[in-house]
Amino acid sequence: MSQLGKMATDDILLPSNATQRPRVEERAPYNAQKNNPMPGVYRSRLPNGKFTNLMQVMFTDFCKMDCHFCPNSHWVPRKRFGFKVDELAKTFNELVERQTVQGLFLSSGVAGTGSKTTERMVQVVDLIRNKYKFNGYIHLKVMPGTERNIVEAAHLLGTRLSVNLETTTVEQMNKLSKMKHYQRDIMDPMAWIDELQRGPTNGAIGQATQFVVGAADETDLDILNRISQLYADWELKRVYFSPFRPVRYTPLEEHPATPMQRTNRLYQLDWLKRVYKFSDSEIKLGFDQGGFLPLELDPKQTIALENLDAFPVDINVANRDQLMRTPGLGPVSVQRILQNRRRAKISRWQDLALMGVVRKRAWPFITFPGHRPEPAKQLRLDNLLNQERKTRTDGGTEHLTKNRAEVTRETQASILADPGEPFGTQTTLTPTPCGIRSNCDGCALYNTPGHPGSTKGKVRYTPSTTFQKAKQPA
Repeated sequence: MSQLGKMATDDILLPSNATQRPRVEERAPYNAQKNNPMPGVYRSRLPNGKFTNLMQVMFTDFCKMDCHFCPNSHWVPRKRFGFKVDELAKTFNELVERQTVQGLFLSSGVAGTGSKTTERMVQVVDLIRNKYKFNGYIHLKVMPGTERNIVEAAHLLGTRLSVNLETTTVEQMNKLSKMKHYQRDIMDPMAWIDELQRGPTNGAIGQATQFVVGAADETDLDILNRISQLYADWELKRVYFSPFRPVRYTPLEEHPATPMQRTNRLYQLDWLKRVYKFSDSEIKLGFDQGGFLPLELDPKQTIALENLDAFPVDINVANRDQLMRTPGLGPVSVQRILQNRRRAKISRWQDLALMGVVRKRAWPFITFPGHRPEPAKQLRLDNLLNQERKTRTDGGTEHLTKNRAEVTRETQASILADPGEPFGTQTTLTPTPCGIRSNCDGCALYNTPGHPGSTKGKVRYTPSTTFQKAKQPA
């Protein structure tokens, strides 16, 4: 368990910025201490927000495959381990009886052939189900190249099945392995699992897959296109993302590691598509010109900044779709808003916080009695985002020296920073004109002695009673 429960030994994983070969400094997600109460036990989050402990283990870490990113591939010279069928089933049963785990996540390296390895894993699950009478959750990996009859046996015993897709296209798979056939070894078993799920048999109720992000230099847009096909054609339950980490002795040992933040953004993208029901055309607004998601903002915020004409939305009037597309609001908070506003108008941040709204993200995009985001900032951002060319004196055009991504990074701090103060006592980044809350441009007295706009830097103000009455919503 101490070896196969960790999925791979730490001494062959290189740190993200390694130029030599020191011992690992950055662990993979499945090795994070907070997610592992003990070796081989993983604390998994359920859809309802609760947690359950799974025994996450490999049947064997021996593998004949040549995957360029994998610490279990044949490139890596190290000692290998493996369970016997009855030994693994008995170990899992003991952990269940001690109430240490409530489910099983079983994977393996490819020992011999994919069919032979999957068949032995199915034998383990068969013992757990029929000998030890365990009826709980079992996630079973199907090895690449598994024959259909073995897939059918796995379908009858597992709760969820998965085949690791690893990357998005045939060309990218050829960069990662010369032994795996993308269609025959991976796509065909996934299609069989989907066909079995739609049939009359009472077997596995879901299918999942996993990508190794960054190993084949794919873009985030490539991943979106592939998961769109998976959700549309095969109704996958989940897609998992694992950041690439260089492994000693493999062909990709010198390849740069993938930032963990990139996989976080992909999980957020997957959430927008799977839970929030964003269309692909909406999600693509969040990509830069290279096909990547920005790391500075989550995709929902980026998409909202590209649709500033749709914001701010009135929290007391907006429909469900408008609220779901507002940063800082999720399915639970939206449902609470819809329920509470039937009884009374929502007019306080405290009430929204109790409903689960994240003020730091939501405040520029919503309005309600007592709060309206500062329109000048939104107009400024809108103009900067859309101004990609300027007119020359000779009638031609030239590109701005800064592209859209650079302009967005420069302005996002002033747009998304939490004001920390109630409406009417905010700190403004523009000079205060002659008692009127607007820009001083065009004022004949601007920068003259005694003019409020002559003060440099930030100006704190409190509007007069006349202004408050004029601006107070009906």
